[in-house]
Amino acid sequence: MPQSATGNSGHLQRYAVPEGLRPEQWFEHWRTWYGSAVETPVRLEKSAHAAPAPITPSAISLAGPGFSLIELVNAPAVGSWAAGDTRDLRLAYFRKAASLTILVNGVPEPVSQGSVRFIDTSRPGGFDAPEGFHALQLNIDRSSLEVSETALGSLLRLPDLAKHPIVGTFVIPALLSWKRQGIDREASGTADILRSMMATLAGSLLETSVDDEAQKPALSLAVKKYLEAGYKNPDLDVAMVAERFNLSRRSLFYFFENEELHLGERIRALRTRKALELLLQADAQKITYSEIATSCGFTNVQSMRRAVKEFTGMNVREIHRSETDVRVALQQLRESLIP
Repeated sequence: MPQSATGNSGHLQRYAVPEGLRPEQWFEHWRTWYGSAVETPVRLEKSAHAAPAPITPSAISLAGPGFSLIELVNAPAVGSWAAGDTRDLRLAYFRKAASLTILVNGVPEPVSQGSVRFIDTSRPGGFDAPEGFHALQLNIDRSSLEVSETALGSLLRLPDLAKHPIVGTFVIPALLSWKRQGIDREASGTADILRSMMATLAGSLLETSVDDEAQKPALSLAVKKYLEAGYKNPDLDVAMVAERFNLSRRSLFYFFENEELHLGERIRALRTRKALELLLQADAQKITYSEIATSCGFTNVQSMRRAVKEFTGMNVREIHRSETDVRVALQQLRESLIP
């Protein structure tokens, strides 16, 4: 049965099949909650060509204002649905999808592992998954995106979007990172980011302009994740970030104008956070300042010294003499870097 936890503005729900059930029992149990988990009345049937390897079906979903996020592990099965409404724009990322076929109006369309595509529930359809699949899905109220019926039809007809730059930069990272502690209490902010992300993607696919304010939440989050992954590269700077996201420096600064840390400051803060962690280690005496600076992305020791002074008010040599104060400064730095 589903297990739920409700936060201030989001609803987190888990679905699972209890242990100890016989195969025919767990399949029937799975049927009872599957439609609720995927927010579509899907009829499940056993697959005639099911793979022998056992897969235990499960799902977890987060419902917030105007959106839902779903992670789904499917056992081998055949599913079907009748024509439904089109209030939501549904996008799915298939992490594992061996031998998966989606049926739209009776026309089979193979789905490969790693593919990303919109799911059309406005028409009768279904799937055949003899080896099961693992998918992550985002549903967004399309009225918040101002996507017309005509535009929706155009989006639903698109093939695999996995190679689209916005999908790789925004969509897949968002779908892979939403399951974290306390996410149900952040649903309102999450909704802004997801709407921004989908508006940016839809605008790109439909070749229509998207307001800068609409793009800001998704873009700023994507840039932060990019910096977190790449701050150890000494060549990482504002120019590299602008090139990576195909933006002018002016546009990039605009997207960060209301952030606590502006772009260059954020890069230095990430490097300083790592430097302080290394300097506070018990065996730090065995590592030279030059080695620490290099491993954190600083071009030289002097750059590291200046950054440590900027964020802690202390010299590098004072770190171990004022360890308590440094740890307080480090915690504040970590908090300022939370996306």
